[in-house]
Amino acid sequence: MMAGYEKVRELRGDLPAIRCTNCNRLLYRGVAQTIEIKCPKCGVVQLFKGGERRWSKPGGALFGGVPRVVTDSAGRMVAIPGRPERVIALNASNLGLYYASGGNVVGRASTNMLPPDMAEQVRSIPTVGMPPCPDVARIIAMKPDLVLGMHAPMHHSLAAVLEKTGIPVLLQALEHYTDVLRILRLYGELSGNPERAAGKIEEIETRRRELVRQHWGNPSPKVLILWEIADGLYTALSHSFVGDLVKRLGGVNVADIAIDENLSYVPFRLEAFASFQPDVILLVNHGVESVTGTRFYQELTEQPAWQQLNAVRQQAVYQLPFHLFAVNPGPQLGDALGVLADFLYKGHVL
Repeated sequence: MMAGYEKVRELRGDLPAIRCTNCNRLLYRGVAQTIEIKCPKCGVVQLFKGGERRWSKPGGALFGGVPRVVTDSAGRMVAIPGRPERVIALNASNLGLYYASGGNVVGRASTNMLPPDMAEQVRSIPTVGMPPCPDVARIIAMKPDLVLGMHAPMHHSLAAVLEKTGIPVLLQALEHYTDVLRILRLYGELSGNPERAAGKIEEIETRRRELVRQHWGNPSPKVLILWEIADGLYTALSHSFVGDLVKRLGGVNVADIAIDENLSYVPFRLEAFASFQPDVILLVNHGVESVTGTRFYQELTEQPAWQQLNAVRQQAVYQLPFHLFAVNPGPQLGDALGVLADFLYKGHVL
């Protein structure tokens, strides 16, 4: 049955069926001279004119070739240009990955998390505010056809506002090693440089394989990963990004032994992990470059219980480089793996 303007009528099966070319959802039956319709399933807007199917440009956004539908890390199906031409990246990781895949942006977040060469490369590109609080008006004024954001509450709210103006937003979570490779591949397709993205992926994978081969047969070190933020110390499990890398390099995360939960981080309690005697302690800090300025260092020097740990007695306590581990390293993933392997198997005290 279908609703007409005057009464409910039977849906005529002899009329031509018009379906979405992305998801095959039935859009309508019939013939129309000109009609623009949004697929209720995938959200792609299509224009039918004189029997010819075209892609429309809602809000001026979808003009980069034939659109495609992408499911982002938030589980949202987003219709985006097949070849976006005006991209804005709202955080350092997305910016680095898009550039590593051969893409360019017209706007970016203001951030100090970029490596020096990348920071110099994008210095002249207009900024749209800090990653946690982008300037919505400035973004809209730039007329982007794609915005790359984070799978985080503040960017979810931003996406809802931007998409009402016809600007598509991809919310990406870089929580694991494989996420970086997957998003690199996607960005290579969007930028029209799939070979360049594939080359970067192979470079990272080759580095990982080399590191595993170098340390094959060595005893697996027991590792305690600490994450320090403003409200205290947390322990990173293997579901976290750094925990995932440690596991891929052969380390045994003592938090996985002590805590049988599908979590990324839990509040740290020394008594919960002391009995597992970690061989290596790794610290990630979000605000201080020097380990001596951290809350962890204060606890280490003031609480005698820390001195009972093998890692402390052997001086195998390392602060991970801020620029590689405070946020996802993106295209510098190979460098991050190298630093971790060095700390896990050879060791350089910071």
